[in-house]
Amino acid sequence: MHPDLPKLLDVQNKDRRLAEINARVSEIAAERSAFDVVLDRVRSEIASATRTADDIARRRDEVGVKLEAQRTKHESRRQRLEQERNPRLAAQLMADVELGRSILTQEEGEWLRLSEDASTRAGAVKGAHERLAALEAEQQTARAALDERMSALSGELAEATAERESSASQLDRPLRIRYDRLRGSRTSEILVPAGNPQGHATCTACFTAIPRSRIGRLQAEGLLLDGCEMCGAIVYLAEVTV
Repeated sequence: MHPDLPKLLDVQNKDRRLAEINARVSEIAAERSAFDVVLDRVRSEIASATRTADDIARRRDEVGVKLEAQRTKHESRRQRLEQERNPRLAAQLMADVELGRSILTQEEGEWLRLSEDASTRAGAVKGAHERLAALEAEQQTARAALDERMSALSGELAEATAERESSASQLDRPLRIRYDRLRGSRTSEILVPAGNPQGHATCTACFTAIPRSRIGRLQAEGLLLDGCEMCGAIVYLAEVTV
């Protein structure tokens, strides 16, 4: 038996545990993300509604300024009409007053419409803020539970990582480097047994056939296979492990 085979198998078992813990960490992160998506959707709604409300309020204020200016002009024309004694000039002033009254009526209508719209939009913003606050309160308990789970997992992850590093430190440096490099590039198992070593042996990671000559050498010398020619996995003979 290759002297590092039991050590490698032990490291791989610890990597399985780490992978399982990290998968649970990812699940918690996904749950948090789902909560965030809901809140972000409402926050986006608030931002959009606020921009619209601010734009309408700005237009209302601009119309309000024009309206006050128009009222001032209208009042000035009306006063001049009351004081004018020349019939021709009075007739012209009367036409100006009537035109001004028409313009004033239109601008007052526009201001009222924008004021009502601004009030409605402000109510929509307020309602969105209330929905956000309600959602945050609704998620508070669930988020606290996620924090508790994550805290427990953090301790478990730290313990598993320390145990894994302790086992990995017992490997020969070149073998550890090779194993860790494969670990960083593979999603499947790194160390796999040869399938059916008495017949047509295969790599059980990708099921590529292993030449009989290589199997014979492994059986005779108790070595690890240099690596599967197809997928690169480290292959060993299952019957030599006890």
